[in-house]
Amino acid sequence: MRGVEDEAGVPHGSARHYFANQRGLIVEVVRHLLDGDLPRPGETPKQQVARWLGPESGRTRPRYELIIASFHDPDLAVELVRGRDRFVDILVERGMTSSDATELVAALDGIVLDALLREQAPESVDPERIFKKFGAKFP
Repeated sequence: MRGVEDEAGVPHGSARHYFANQRGLIVEVVRHLLDGDLPRPGETPKQQVARWLGPESGRTRPRYELIIASFHDPDLAVELVRGRDRFVDILVERGMTSSDATELVAALDGIVLDALLREQAPESVDPERIFKKFGAKFP
C-alpha cells in the first residue's frame, strides 16, 4: 500500500483510508479497468476493439491477467463477472437476447486475446463480422 501511495504522491495511510486494505484497492482497480472496457456512446465494435488493442492495450492486458488470477480468487471472479454482465446488459439494451449477448462478449474476448497474442495491428481485427453472425445491430 505504501508503494502505491508513494507512486500516487499521497500521504501514507490515504489508500487504507479510502480502500480499507489492499484487497479493497485491487477490487477498485478491477472495477476501473472494467468500466473502461464498456462501449462508448456511438462507438462501433470495430472502434471499441481497436481502442482495446491500440491506445488502451495497457488496460486490456492486465484485464486478461486478472481473469487468470480470478481462477484462484472467488472475490475477483465475482467482480469480473459483474463487469462482463454490464457489457451484456448494454448489448441487451441494443436489442440482443441475453444468451446471444453473453456469447458475443465471450467471442469478443477470444478475438481480442488472440490479437494480443499474435501482436496484430488493431485495424486488422474486424469484430463486426461476429456481430453480424449474431444479428446484432451496432451504431
